[in-house]
Amino acid sequence: MNTNVIITASDIKYGDFLIDHWYKSLKENCDLSNIDVFVIDYGLSTAQKFYLEHNGVKVFKGEKDGHVVIIRFREMKEILSGYDYDQVLLCDSGDIIFQQDISPLFSQNKEQFRAAEEDIKSPFSVFIKDEFFDTDMKKKLTECLISNKTINAGFFLGPGKKMKSLCEQMLSLLKTYKKFGPDQIVVNYVLHEEGFVPLESGYNFVIATAREFIEIKNGIFYLENGEKIPVVHNAGNINLFRVIENFGYGKNCNILKKDKYYALKALNKSSDSFYKAQDEIQKRRKKISGFLLKAIGKLTKKYAKSKHIIYEELKEFIKE
Repeated sequence: MNTNVIITASDIKYGDFLIDHWYKSLKENCDLSNIDVFVIDYGLSTAQKFYLEHNGVKVFKGEKDGHVVIIRFREMKEILSGYDYDQVLLCDSGDIIFQQDISPLFSQNKEQFRAAEEDIKSPFSVFIKDEFFDTDMKKKLTECLISNKTINAGFFLGPGKKMKSLCEQMLSLLKTYKKFGPDQIVVNYVLHEEGFVPLESGYNFVIATAREFIEIKNGIFYLENGEKIPVVHNAGNINLFRVIENFGYGKNCNILKKDKYYALKALNKSSDSFYKAQDEIQKRRKKISGFLLKAIGKLTKKYAKSKHIIYEELKEFIKE
């Protein structure tokens, strides 16, 4: 057993990509001498499991009774209960490739979560609804999402104990594990509440929401300044939102769908402007609320009982 671990999950549909692109790029670019790799098995084929188990990967059997992006937190909790790992990286495996070594991340800021923030906010707020969260929790989540930059939950790491605690919060806050999306909300909430160290954007470069434009040469992703991108994430729940054709690791991969690329950038910029407007309204509302409460306090200074009644009623009014 190594000190650190990378945990991902896959089924038969994405198993070949996991082997031929995700794991191949990880092995060829990263120092895994002190890092275990766990793949949670949600229905891999016999051949896929055989390859992984005979090439240095620990395969952990999971039960596919919900959406993979949610239930993987349940299996990750079980893995972390049985192994005492120092640092844990949770990573998507169906739409990510590695182009540089990520092992140094495991030895930096080891007491905190680490995650890259997206340049442009994604419209994750559509997942804050009664189907997934209790009413009181929805208010907290909405405020968190409006007030902070977005973290994409496809690649982030932290100390083993914190990652296990996050799994527990994920499983307790969600009312259902059946659908895509609300995991992003919980990860954002927990990391912003507990604090995290932002990684450079290249350590989870979400193509569709990154401000910087990319170039692709011989299948390799670069920024316009010529820098190679360490972790490339062709994120999107459905193909409509994926801007790279034949995404993968190799010189014959990765064709940019330019029309879709520029359309999505425009869409996400519009969403980002909406969140900024919401954030400004919320800040002004808090400022006005504070001013009113202070003013009422001064006006009723001589009447303690009246002050208490007015103060409490005003607080309830502002909440509404």
